[in-house]
Amino acid sequence: MRIRSAFVIPNPEKRIAVELKKEVESFLEKKGVELRRGGDVLITIGGDGTMLYNKDRYTQPIFGIGSGRSFICQSNFKNWREMLSALLRSSRIEWRSMLRCSISGRVYENALNEICIRSRDHRVIDVSLSLHGKGKKFRADGVLFSTPTGSSAYAYSAGAQQLKPRARKYEIVPIAPYRREFKPVMVQDSTRCEMSVTAGNADLVIDGQFIHGVKLNSKIKVFKSERKLGLLRSA
Repeated sequence: MRIRSAFVIPNPEKRIAVELKKEVESFLEKKGVELRRGGDVLITIGGDGTMLYNKDRYTQPIFGIGSGRSFICQSNFKNWREMLSALLRSSRIEWRSMLRCSISGRVYENALNEICIRSRDHRVIDVSLSLHGKGKKFRADGVLFSTPTGSSAYAYSAGAQQLKPRARKYEIVPIAPYRREFKPVMVQDSTRCEMSVTAGNADLVIDGQFIHGVKLNSKIKVFKSERKLGLLRSA
């Protein structure tokens, strides 16, 4: 893939990201790359959260510049020039699968890492989950539905297995289940899962960025997204 144009977005709440935007844009212009909103690629500056926040706002492949603690971003505040130079010479797109969910028919944002149904007030919630036509009820602090990309993040800390990025699977992981009534389950990515919260106050949290309230006994459906996220890599 040859990059002819780009759009740069910083995290407005991080001073270093806002200041770095000017440097990145100047660097790109000197390399002959046109700067415009509908550019070939999206460059985010700030960290993984900045990338996750913008993934549904734009459809272009993404190149992330983050801190040294970033896991998804392809470069950091120190080596971005080197990494961008390599991309401009030759680049490829690495496609990552995502999950999506609906509550009572309303569809919410795509999840690159995980969909989390969690307690709102630090008390356990009662969960009723249907998988492969079989029902399961348990109590926990919450439930994670993790993509392969997210399997090395929150889900891994909660006991999930780490999957290869291109695995055609996702994981269902309880958060602190009472008496370990439900253990992590790995399913094919074509699997559609249904669940509801039957007791307790809960929120739907997508990639740690988007939070929505969950009403008791609302039907929550989790399924593979039709869209994949493109991450730019040097070829």
